[in-house]
Amino acid sequence: MSTADLGGRLALLERYVGAGKANVTLSLEGRIDLVEKSIDQLGLNIEHHRRETATRSAVLEKRIKGLQRLLVFVAEVPIALVAVVAAGICAGYLGSSGWLPSGGAAAFAFLVAFLGANILFRKMIGSCLG
Repeated sequence: MSTADLGGRLALLERYVGAGKANVTLSLEGRIDLVEKSIDQLGLNIEHHRRETATRSAVLEKRIKGLQRLLVFVAEVPIALVAVVAAGICAGYLGSSGWLPSGGAAAFAFLVAFLGANILFRKMIGSCLG
């Protein structure tokens, strides 16, 4: 091993250890202090990342809950539209017998169609959520 090679290795080690000057050798206590400072800084970095991750996960959970509510709403809209069409067909079919009886029959048809479709497609909505 040549002395030039040894000097290069020492300079590399001093950069890792953190000596400010090229020819200054840290004492054992200085090296221990430097390692303790590095460990403390790593602990602070880990704590910072934990807090940041907890904050981000809370925000993402709120967004997911909002998206689930939106998905349920969007899934129930076609069901309501089918019920409205069924009620309209019922009212149109019974339209000649007077307004009140056909309106009541249409409301009943809407209720039956909406509840029936909601029960039939509940598993589909659940599979979308889950």
